[in-house]
Amino acid sequence: MNILIIRNYPSYMDVLNNTYNIQEIGLAKALIRKNNRCDILFWTDKEEKDVDLNFDGGVVHVYYRHGKTALKNTVFTSCDSIIEKYDVLQTAEYNQMQSWLCAKKYQQKAIIYHGPYYSSFNKRYNLMCSVFDKFFLKRYLKLNTHFLVKSELAKDFLVQKGIHEENITVAGVGIDTQMLSNVGEACEESIYLKMRQYSGKKILYIGRFEERRNIPFILHVFKKVKQINPDTKLFLIGNGDNDYLDAVWKIAKELNIFEDIEYQQQLEQKYMAEIYKLADCFMLPTHYEIFGMVLLEAMFYGNIVYTTNNGGSSTLIENGKNGFIFDSFNSDEWCKKIVDIFDNKKLRDDISEMATKTISTHFTWDALSESFVSAYELVGESKK
Repeated sequence: MNILIIRNYPSYMDVLNNTYNIQEIGLAKALIRKNNRCDILFWTDKEEKDVDLNFDGGVVHVYYRHGKTALKNTVFTSCDSIIEKYDVLQTAEYNQMQSWLCAKKYQQKAIIYHGPYYSSFNKRYNLMCSVFDKFFLKRYLKLNTHFLVKSELAKDFLVQKGIHEENITVAGVGIDTQMLSNVGEACEESIYLKMRQYSGKKILYIGRFEERRNIPFILHVFKKVKQINPDTKLFLIGNGDNDYLDAVWKIAKELNIFEDIEYQQQLEQKYMAEIYKLADCFMLPTHYEIFGMVLLEAMFYGNIVYTTNNGGSSTLIENGKNGFIFDSFNSDEWCKKIVDIFDNKKLRDDISEMATKTISTHFTWDALSESFVSAYELVGESKK
């Protein structure tokens, strides 16, 4: 099967110098290991070029091409000669114009990989979708366009728009375990050394500092946990707008916990494995998350994850068995659960083991690739 993954976003992905899990690369490598050909079309505002990314199972060919961009959309206007070489086209997001155009022009082989879902917090996206639906949605309904989705929440989102369930495959998101390894290189980063030296309980957050991620709530929960278990520290890794960061540190000082927080703006992906391994638990009290690669990574390394109901948690977590999902932002409830698990080693070990097993068994790209291939085959069969 010849597959082209089209990333139709105006963001540059440097595959040669990348140290993070680029989803398209992880999926392409897994599909190639399953004896398929899989290449990728990426946007660039630099020189157009082709790059071969070699890995242990073969080669991913990457096309870097210009495109017309607007409102976080990219349309590749001069790539038909590339697209026509392939018998499967996987584009991204239902409301992206490149996806809409491929659904019509290449309906025999187009499938859309979709992640977002409705959230009252996501007001701008909701407005964009309402405009798209008014003028463009009917094409998908008429053509019976097929979709892969990242979560059950994303599936429900499309079903409510009239997309038939039989045209939707819940595939999830995977991790590329090769990208999580530091290949034995010693980590000398400050936050890692402080985590390794600290013998108490370690609460971890990794990700961007922004309103959506609700960082002040982490501080309030940590304050209460520390009152019960003084031998606890909070480790934070991530960057954000200066105003938001200033507001976070102001709250930390008001809560008198600023000195109990270790913070670093950024850390190379190759060192993240060691950070996750040292943490006792991971908090992500997000208002909205399409999926959340940090959830995959934290669970893979056996962290006890505390989070909200979101795209990733609804797909990965069986509440109470391999992590915890909360329905509200009640800091007392979050605190109690964290402290209870701190005090119950057997339960903590069981949940940690189950978290690792969930990801390593079901949510690596190699494990998920069969679902993608089955969905690709379904497109071809339904269009005959």
